[in-house]
Amino acid sequence: VYVRSLRLVPADASIKESMMAEQHVLEVDGMTCDGCERRITSALSAVDGVDGVSADHEAGTVSLLVDAAVAGTDVVHGVIEDLGYEVAS
Repeated sequence: VYVRSLRLVPADASIKESMMAEQHVLEVDGMTCDGCERRITSALSAVDGVDGVSADHEAGTVSLLVDAAVAGTDVVHGVIEDLGYEVAS
Protein backbone atom coordinates (compact mmCIF):
# COMPACT_ATOMS: atom_id res chain seq x y z
CA VAL A 1 0.00 0.00 0.00
CA TYR A 2 1.41 3.36 -1.07
CA VAL A 3 0.35 6.38 1.02
CA ARG A 4 1.15 10.06 0.42
CA SER A 5 -0.39 13.03 2.24
CA LEU A 6 -1.95 15.80 0.21
CA ARG A 7 -3.78 18.93 1.29
CA LEU A 8 -6.93 19.52 -0.75
CA VAL A 9 -8.31 23.04 -0.67
CA PRO A 10 -11.66 23.68 -2.35
CA ALA A 11 -11.67 26.87 -4.41
CA ASP A 12 -14.25 28.50 -2.13
CA ALA A 13 -12.73 27.41 1.20
CA SER A 14 -10.10 28.89 3.44
CA ILE A 15 -7.04 26.92 4.55
CA LYS A 16 -8.77 26.21 7.89
CA GLU A 17 -11.67 24.53 6.08
CA SER A 18 -9.48 22.34 3.88
CA MET A 19 -9.37 18.59 4.39
CA MET A 20 -6.29 16.48 4.87
CA ALA A 21 -6.36 13.56 2.47
CA GLU A 22 -4.02 10.67 1.86
CA GLN A 23 -3.46 9.11 -1.53
CA HIS A 24 -3.69 5.31 -1.47
CA VAL A 25 -2.83 2.75 -4.11
CA LEU A 26 -4.32 -0.61 -3.13
CA GLU A 27 -3.59 -3.99 -4.65
CA VAL A 28 -6.94 -5.64 -5.35
CA ASP A 29 -7.36 -9.26 -6.42
CA GLY A 30 -10.29 -10.49 -8.48
CA MET A 31 -10.80 -7.65 -10.97
CA THR A 32 -11.00 -9.16 -14.46
CA CYS A 33 -12.65 -6.55 -16.69
CA ASP A 34 -13.80 -2.98 -17.22
CA GLY A 35 -17.05 -3.86 -15.44
CA CYS A 36 -15.10 -4.70 -12.29
CA GLU A 37 -13.36 -1.33 -12.51
CA ARG A 38 -16.73 0.45 -12.84
CA ARG A 39 -18.26 -1.46 -9.87
CA ILE A 40 -15.38 -0.55 -7.57
CA THR A 41 -15.10 3.05 -8.80
CA SER A 42 -18.84 3.62 -8.43
CA ALA A 43 -19.07 2.08 -4.95
CA LEU A 44 -16.05 3.92 -3.56
CA SER A 45 -17.05 7.24 -5.12
CA ALA A 46 -20.29 7.07 -3.12
CA VAL A 47 -18.38 6.93 0.21
CA ASP A 48 -18.08 10.24 2.07
CA GLY A 49 -14.44 11.26 2.40
CA VAL A 50 -13.31 9.32 -0.69
CA ASP A 51 -12.41 11.10 -3.92
CA GLY A 52 -10.41 10.61 -7.11
CA VAL A 53 -11.09 6.88 -7.42
CA SER A 54 -9.43 5.05 -10.30
CA ALA A 55 -9.35 1.26 -10.78
CA ASP A 56 -7.15 -0.70 -13.20
CA HIS A 57 -8.01 -4.40 -13.58
CA GLU A 58 -4.90 -5.13 -15.66
CA ALA A 59 -2.57 -3.74 -12.97
CA GLY A 60 -4.80 -5.01 -10.15
CA THR A 61 -4.80 -1.63 -8.42
CA VAL A 62 -7.23 0.94 -7.08
CA SER A 63 -6.01 4.52 -6.52
CA LEU A 64 -7.95 6.98 -4.40
CA LEU A 65 -7.79 9.91 -2.00
CA VAL A 66 -9.13 9.30 1.50
CA ASP A 67 -9.91 11.93 4.13
CA ALA A 68 -9.08 9.94 7.27
CA ALA A 69 -11.26 12.25 9.39
CA VAL A 70 -14.31 11.06 7.43
CA ALA A 71 -13.51 7.55 6.13
CA GLY A 72 -10.74 5.23 7.26
CA THR A 73 -8.99 2.60 5.21
CA ASP A 74 -11.04 -0.05 7.00
CA VAL A 75 -14.17 1.46 5.41
CA VAL A 76 -12.53 1.45 1.96
CA HIS A 77 -11.36 -2.16 2.37
CA GLY A 78 -14.84 -3.16 3.55
CA VAL A 79 -16.53 -1.66 0.49
CA ILE A 80 -14.14 -3.45 -1.87
CA GLU A 81 -14.49 -6.77 -0.03
CA ASP A 82 -18.29 -6.47 0.10
CA LEU A 83 -18.21 -6.37 -3.70
CA GLY A 84 -16.41 -9.72 -3.73
CA TYR A 85 -12.82 -8.57 -4.29
CA GLU A 86 -9.82 -9.03 -2.01
CA VAL A 87 -7.52 -6.23 -0.87
CA ALA A 88 -3.93 -7.46 -0.57
CA SER A 89 -2.26 -6.63 2.73
